[in-house]
Amino acid sequence: MGADAFVAFYGVRYVLTDDEVEAVETNHDRRVRAARGAKLHTYMGRLTDGEPYFLLIGMRLGILGVENDSYRCLDASGLERIMADTKGKLAEAGLSDEPHLHLQLEAQY
Repeated sequence: MGADAFVAFYGVRYVLTDDEVEAVETNHDRRVRAARGAKLHTYMGRLTDGEPYFLLIGMRLGILGVENDSYRCLDASGLERIMADTKGKLAEAGLSDEPHLHLQLEAQY
């Protein structure tokens, strides 16, 4: 059992079905393959046991928690650069959803 984590990501978020979870875990999901080809980060997790899994695709800004980073800082120009780069890479990967800033708790159970 691990510790709670707080995930900060800029990109797109999908709620996964059971079949999609297996495809993501085995790197057979088309979105994950396209993201890696475009040099984007991916992150799969879920809030807690019994909740649906989610998939984040874009740029990882940080994962904060006892077992992860304790601090992360980005200035405005760095964040603007990440936002522009991510939008272009998502388009390159064929992912047309509008990117957002995602702040996600992942609680251990």
